[in-house]
Amino acid sequence: MEKNMNLEDLMELGNEAFLKKDYELSVKYYRQAADAGETDAMAQIGIFYQSGQGVEQSFEKAIEWYHKILDAGNVDGWYLLGTVYEDMEDYEKSVECYERQIDEEGTCKYDAYYGLAKAYRYGLGKEENFAKALDYYQQAAGNGVIMSMVDLGQLYYEGDFVKQDYSIANYWFEKAANSYNGNYLAFAHLGEAYHHGLGKEVNYDKAKEYYEKAMDAGEDAVLFWYGEIYFDEEQYKEALNYFQRAAVDGNEFQAEAENTIGIMYQQGKGVEQDFVKAAEWYQKAAGHGNASAMCALGTMYNRGQGMAQDCAQAAYWALQAAKLGDVVAMYNIGSYYEEGNGVEQDYVAALAWYMRAADYGDEDAMNEIGDIYYFGNGVERDYSIAKEWFEKAIAAGNETPFMPLGTIYYYNENYDKAMELYLKAVNDDNTYQHIAEARIGDLYLEGSGVEQDMAKAAEWYEKSAAHGYATAMLALGDIYCDGEGNVEQDLTKAKEWYEKAKATGSEEAEQRLADLE
Repeated sequence: MEKNMNLEDLMELGNEAFLKKDYELSVKYYRQAADAGETDAMAQIGIFYQSGQGVEQSFEKAIEWYHKILDAGNVDGWYLLGTVYEDMEDYEKSVECYERQIDEEGTCKYDAYYGLAKAYRYGLGKEENFAKALDYYQQAAGNGVIMSMVDLGQLYYEGDFVKQDYSIANYWFEKAANSYNGNYLAFAHLGEAYHHGLGKEVNYDKAKEYYEKAMDAGEDAVLFWYGEIYFDEEQYKEALNYFQRAAVDGNEFQAEAENTIGIMYQQGKGVEQDFVKAAEWYQKAAGHGNASAMCALGTMYNRGQGMAQDCAQAAYWALQAAKLGDVVAMYNIGSYYEEGNGVEQDYVAALAWYMRAADYGDEDAMNEIGDIYYFGNGVERDYSIAKEWFEKAIAAGNETPFMPLGTIYYYNENYDKAMELYLKAVNDDNTYQHIAEARIGDLYLEGSGVEQDMAKAAEWYEKSAAHGYATAMLALGDIYCDGEGNVEQDLTKAKEWYEKAKATGSEEAEQRLADLE
C-alpha cells in the first residue's frame, strides 16, 4: 500500500480513475485496497476481468476474485458469480448462485431476484414461467434495482406477456429516472412518452428535456428522436443536424436517420431539393436494411428522379422492400406485376401482393383486388368477389370504387343503389368521375330507377363529355340525332358531338358521321 494511503483513500482514487475511464490506474488502486482485504475492491477487480476493462477479459479470473469475496465472508459474491456464469451462458450455475444469494441475504439479494426474473422470463436455467418472472421483477424493482424497474417499464410499454399500459410503464421509467444516478433507457422512454403522447400529454419541451438527459448519459439513439421533434416543428435545419449525428455507424437508428435525410432532400425540407442526394441517402439506408428507403429508391427509379429511369430496378427495390414488410412497396410491386412494368406481367403475382398489402389495411390494394375480379384480369371474372373488395376499400376510406360498385348494382338491377353510388363518385377527386356522370346519364336515358328524362340524360352526358369521355360524347350525338322524349332532334348538334368523339379516336363516331351523310 502506498505510503500514508488508507483503504478509504485507495477506494476514492480507484473510483476517480474509473470515472475518468482510466481503467488501468483504477485497477492499480483497487488491487492495493483488495490486498488489504477490501471486498468492494475485490468485486470491482472481478468486474474489470468480466468486462475486459483495464485488463484482458477473463471469466476465470473474475470467478477467482468473486470467490475471494466469499472467502472474506461477504455473501454478495454469490450474486457476482451468478452474473459471470450468466455471461458464460452457464445458466444452471448462474441460477444456483442467484438462489444462494437470496438464501444468504446480503446487499445484493434483490439484484439476484432480478437475475432470476430474467431466468424465468427467457427460460435460462429455469423452465420458462412468466408469472414467476413478473413476481421477481416486481420484488427487485420495488427494492431499488434500477434495471428491473426499466425492464418492467418495457414489459408494460410493449405489452409483452402483460396488457399494454403506458401509465404503468411510465411509473417504472420515472422510478428508474429518479433513482440516485438515473438511467439512460428510462430517460429515453420518458422522452418518447412526452414526444408521442404515450401515457403522457404530448409536450415537446418535456420530451427534449428527457432526451437531453439520455444523451448526457451516453444514449445516442435518441439523437434521431430529438431530430424528429424538430422535424415535426418544421425546424428542418435543426432536425437535419440531429439526423446527421444519428446517421453514423453504431447508432441504433442509423438507417432511419439516413432514410429521413433522403426524404428531406427529395422534398426540399431544410435543404435545396436534390434528387441525386436523396437517392444517395436512400441507397445508404437501403444498404442498412431500411425498407422505406428501398421503397423510395424503387419509386425514384420508376420516375427517373436522381437517376436514369429504370423500371427493372424500380421493381427490384419494390420487391426487396415488400419482402421486408413495407406495405407501400407491396402495393407498388403488385402494380408492377399487373402492368408488366420492369417485370413480366403476372396477374397472379399482382393479386398475391395486393392481398398482402390489403391484409395490412391498404385501401388502394383492396380497390385493385376488386378491379382484378371486376375485369377478370388473370382470374375468372367474379362480380361478387369484386363487390366484397370494393366495399372493403370504401369502408377503409377509398372513394375510387364507388363507380364500379355502382355498376355491379346496376347489373343486378338495383338501380337506386347504383344511382346512390354514382352520385358519390361525382367529385373531382374520384378517378372515375367522368364514367359515373355518363352512367347517371344512362339511368335517365333508360328510365332505370328514375323517370325517363332525355334532357337530364343529356345534362349528365355533357358533364362527362366535358371531362373528355368519348362514350358520353357519342351518347349525346345519339340523343340529338334521334330526338326522343323531351329533347328535339338537332342534327347539327348531333354532328358536333360525333365530331368531338371522332377527335378522341372513336371509330363508332366516325361511322355515325358517315351514316349522317
